[in-house]
Amino acid sequence: MEQTPKKAAEKFRPVIITGMSGGGKSLAARYMEDLGFFCVDNLPPVFIPKFINLCRETHGKINRAAIVVDTRSREFFDTFLHVLQDMDNAGQKYELLFMDATDAAIIRRYKETRRRHPMAPSSRLSDGIRKEREQLARVREKATYIIDTSELRKAELKNKIIRLFGS
Repeated sequence: MEQTPKKAAEKFRPVIITGMSGGGKSLAARYMEDLGFFCVDNLPPVFIPKFINLCRETHGKINRAAIVVDTRSREFFDTFLHVLQDMDNAGQKYELLFMDATDAAIIRRYKETRRRHPMAPSSRLSDGIRKEREQLARVREKATYIIDTSELRKAELKNKIIRLFGS
């Protein structure tokens, strides 16, 4: 039985994944993709409402989407809270998954990968983590779900994602 465009749009489930660099956003997105979510990484926040509307207009071809937004978007990220507020004011439904970890876990992960933290390209890693926590504090408060990955193994994170988004 074919869904009407309105019913398909109502069933659409958008999830915005954000959080600390090194907190597990990419892994969460990968697990959500395995669950059938259409995933987009590093989308500038200003495009989120447009992207969600485009997905709703697919008449059920895309019924779940996960959008990863983080501080890699630099200047665009400053608009993130405004975009979320505008979506709230317009009654546009979404879920916000915030991926977090302790500073010690993030430092360990960055040392293992030898990558630069986006908020500390030329300064101390701990300074970048502190800046990012400050910048994300208000976003974290809006989260529908918060997952702390500090002590989680990959299989445990996968199971959490399945419990939250598998149905």
